Amino acid sequence: MPPSSARLREFLPTARELAGLFAARGLACVVAWHAGFRALSDDDYARIVIAQRFAHAPAFDPSGTSWLPAPFWVYGAAFRVFGTGLDVARATAISLGLGATLAVYVAARLLGASNFGALLGAAASSLLVPYSTLLGLAAVPELPCAALLLFSAATLARAEPALRVWGGVALLVASWSRYEAWPIALVFALFCAWDALRQRRLGYAVGGVLALAGPLGWLALGRAEHGDALFFVARVTAYRRALGGLPESLWQRVREYPFALFANAPVLCGAWPVLAWFARRRGLFGLRSGRCLLAMLALLAFLVLGSTRDGVPTHHAARVLLPLWLLGSVFIGHLLAELSATRTRAALTLGLLALAALPSLRPLSASCAERSAELAAGRAARQFTRAGLAIDTADYGYFAVQAAFGSPLGTRVLDDHDPRHTSPNPFGSTAALDGVLRKQALHFALVVTEHAALLPARCSARWASPRYALFECPD
Repeated sequence: MPPSSARLREFLPTARELAGLFAARGLACVVAWHAGFRALSDDDYARIVIAQRFAHAPAFDPSGTSWLPAPFWVYGAAFRVFGTGLDVARATAISLGLGATLAVYVAARLLGASNFGALLGAAASSLLVPYSTLLGLAAVPELPCAALLLFSAATLARAEPALRVWGGVALLVASWSRYEAWPIALVFALFCAWDALRQRRLGYAVGGVLALAGPLGWLALGRAEHGDALFFVARVTAYRRALGGLPESLWQRVREYPFALFANAPVLCGAWPVLAWFARRRGLFGLRSGRCLLAMLALLAFLVLGSTRDGVPTHHAARVLLPLWLLGSVFIGHLLAELSATRTRAALTLGLLALAALPSLRPLSASCAERSAELAAGRAARQFTRAGLAIDTADYGYFAVQAAFGSPLGTRVLDDHDPRHTSPNPFGSTAALDGVLRKQALHFALVVTEHAALLPARCSARWASPRYALFECPD
């Protein structure tokens, strides 16, 4: 680490570079929108619903589940100030995506990239990584968390204690957002402890303490609130096993993430070794990425271990690899800037790589949640009532209905479709359904068209679509 006294503001982009960063992320959002992407899964809408509840009834742990709380604080605060509409969630997601692109730029500069190389790397992180391109529109924490992790790991390449404190702050936020931050927090804290012992600098120790505060705090909360510090592992494992369809062999689980690393970002992973080979032949100076790369490898090892124990995400599992892809984007940007004779040639090369990455978006966006019917139903119900709404969907689509309705505290889901739960069937008869509506004081019922005939005679139709019907059921 070079003995310097640089400050964080020295690694920030100029106004022109900032405009370039935002243009790259904006282009990624436009591409994702035109590819048909609206949400990664029903979890996106579930997160929005929890944040809407938080806006009306703040709580330290808004979800009460295995989900970490920081993203709900952010979205809940936005809902509290600007309203609980889906447009607010989308605007917040885009704003966080812009911030993530800025964080990638700063990380590249910390690792030793030039201004132009950092600009190319941040643009590559928006355009060459399919999950990054899409998640810049989604109300989920993966992209901003990944950028925070890259930034914090990049501060390990610097000797300034103040930068290490900033890295610890970033890890504190990331560790309360996503679990994949935890192995990086551990590696970061170990390096900080080593540097503090060698150089007797308090800033290193402060950075390490901040990095560990997130994981240790959540473990303590789990012990106090749930009676088990590792309650979140048990919940994720139980849900995955309830769903079924797990890989059959240990080898399949071990290879899941290393294979996904290349399969889900083929252009990025294919271009990097080619550019690295040319750079080595020309004897170009590389980035100070040793410690940062070690932190990312710790993340990969953590994910492989979690896969063997059924403790990884139940859908789109590759999205947790975003920090590694963002680091790869920094490498790509740096190498393009170093190898190209002119800036124009480097930018054109990145543009060609971005065009080559476009086909990778199509299968990924096709596997994402398409909930236009549920969103339309939720918006329609909002026109008639603000509370007392019963919701019936064939699957987890009720989260999209609640998110579009905007007031989840005023709704009651008739069947949550959770494989871990067993509850009486409210659709066994008209009397059973009427009893639920009366007991819960639900004056409106949004049901799938197949169940419309089960509603009691006191209910009258107010709105209908090919898949859903809204009824008003006065006392």
